[in-house]
Amino acid sequence: MKKIILSVALILSLSSVSGFADAMDDIMQSKISKQSTDQSKVTTRGSSKKENAAAQQARLEQFASVNSNQLAKEIAMGHGELVDTLATMLKVDNKSVFVSKLQSNYGNIYTSQDMQTADILKNISKI
Repeated sequence: MKKIILSVALILSLSSVSGFADAMDDIMQSKISKQSTDQSKVTTRGSSKKENAAAQQARLEQFASVNSNQLAKEIAMGHGELVDTLATMLKVDNKSVFVSKLQSNYGNIYTSQDMQTADILKNISKI
């Protein structure tokens, strides 16, 4: 009779160990899944910021390219709707100071007659 009781006790303890092991596996899988989800969110946010910056840069280049002649005139004059729009696109805090700096640095921005838009924007970013 003792052997039967011990056998039953052993079976019960093994089944509870097995249940414990299954519960631990579930917990570990849950943690791995959460870490994977969290990493995915971080990657998505980082990618989203990069994509937004790239899209913003593309819009800026398109704006400057389409309006290049008039933008150059307004920078030289030190005022105008396009330089105001440029300041807004660049998220400049003080537009009047920015436009004044553009005007005073015209020769540093437009260093040759056949400049590419990207070079002009690069020169503006140095100001």
